[in-house]
Amino acid sequence: MMGNVGADARWMQGEAAADRQQWSVAEAAYLDALALDPRHLPSLIGLSTLYSRQGKHVLAYQALMRASGITPPHPGITYGLAQRLRYFNEFDALDRCLADERFAASAPVHVLARAVVMLSSIGAHEAAVRLAERAVERDPNSAPALYVRGNLHLFSGEPELAEQRYEQSLKADPRLYQSSWMLASVRTQTAESNHVDRLRRQLSEATPGKEGEAYLSYGLHKELHDLGDYPGAWSALERGCRVKRTHVGYVPEEDAALVDQAIATFDAGFLRVSSQVEQSAVPIFILGMHRSGTTLLERMLSGHSNVADAGETGAFDAQVHLAADHHYANHFDATVLARVPGMDMDALARGYARAARWLSRGKPFFTEKLPMNFWNIGLIAKALPQAKIINLVRDPMDTCFSNLRTLFAGVATYSYDQAELAHFYLQYRRLMQHWRDVLPGRILQVDYDELVSAPDEVGQRVAEYCGLSYQPSIADVSRSSGRVATASAALARQGIRRDRGMVWRNYEAQLVPLRTGLSSFYS
Repeated sequence: MMGNVGADARWMQGEAAADRQQWSVAEAAYLDALALDPRHLPSLIGLSTLYSRQGKHVLAYQALMRASGITPPHPGITYGLAQRLRYFNEFDALDRCLADERFAASAPVHVLARAVVMLSSIGAHEAAVRLAERAVERDPNSAPALYVRGNLHLFSGEPELAEQRYEQSLKADPRLYQSSWMLASVRTQTAESNHVDRLRRQLSEATPGKEGEAYLSYGLHKELHDLGDYPGAWSALERGCRVKRTHVGYVPEEDAALVDQAIATFDAGFLRVSSQVEQSAVPIFILGMHRSGTTLLERMLSGHSNVADAGETGAFDAQVHLAADHHYANHFDATVLARVPGMDMDALARGYARAARWLSRGKPFFTEKLPMNFWNIGLIAKALPQAKIINLVRDPMDTCFSNLRTLFAGVATYSYDQAELAHFYLQYRRLMQHWRDVLPGRILQVDYDELVSAPDEVGQRVAEYCGLSYQPSIADVSRSSGRVATASAALARQGIRRDRGMVWRNYEAQLVPLRTGLSSFYS
């Protein structure tokens, strides 16, 4: 608390009322506390959270921004502020918030581990490493701290160190099954060195239907696939998909309706006029389906001396949330689309320009590699006419099967059922065709197979489209510099791989529903 007894008391009353969903009572209590002390940080955080729970996104953001520059009095409030800043994608403020030495020195170590994940998710890799090292130093037996430190080693191209940390994490807590899942992905498993027996034992001990069963099932699928036991690998994958599908509320018809609504909203006439707000750096949006090669292309472009790799930030979505006064997860919804005609595109562009100053790290170009930004192409074109937009296209079966066998964190909820996966892919292609029709010449389409077979040639074409001079370093994806914090982390430094296509053929008999759903691409 802040030390103002009256403000503290009113804040506590606000928290109690918010827990009971007595919104007006809670709001009054927080405002009373702020009348007594305008810098009462717990009340600003509480008020921001309250407005979010009510769907008042702009008010929630404004309340939080009043906290800018206020030093949290103790670690619990620091973490609460960090959570809010991450929610609004306020990257610079989040980085500064978690740099507080008092937080690193006294917050519970498991809280530090969560903060490390936040920093890593916004591309603040060095800060994430420093905090992770501090967490492990404070408690060498903290399984969460060891796990996140392992992830950072993997993202930095240090697989052996990552394996060590994951093993230490499992020794500290044998039920932290994420470590077993990540161990499976660090390298190609062999008959002489694998974790199959342990994974099977852990699966027999895991609580049925919970996340742990999914982690272990996907890990076992990966290892058995590496070993060539395709029947066993399929059985494990099917089990993992079945568990994950029960944890998501995906409704295929909603995405089809959204595509219809987007096509109706973003016609050529609407897109003809765009914002004229200048951007300090040129964003290069790399998008498409998950597992279509977006990470590979980002790694190539980040080899250019004038390009910063911002990663998967959600920075553009954050500005759409404010422009629509509505928060959504993963991609826009019907509410946002209904509000598009009234959006202030200049305000959206100015907000993005502010975020871009942090994302670009002083370079004139930066990559925004969030695959699901394909939903946002109309808004990107309208608000950011300088932006470059690159769509990665890979063979439909290769793309979809790679989605099916990837355990995603909070995204790609369509990917755990073959029919739903095929349906989503069709919606993606349908929307992309619309963008190409109404935005001729704005979108560069890159074929994944061509990218891996002729990286120099495609790299030159991409560089020319972006307005960059070609540098041979673009094709050197196995370089040690840079970081990769996606599902492709273990593969991204292995050079240009030409052996990743047609993997689904090993499971052709089991993939009939997927193949049937995608039949229009193979007729």
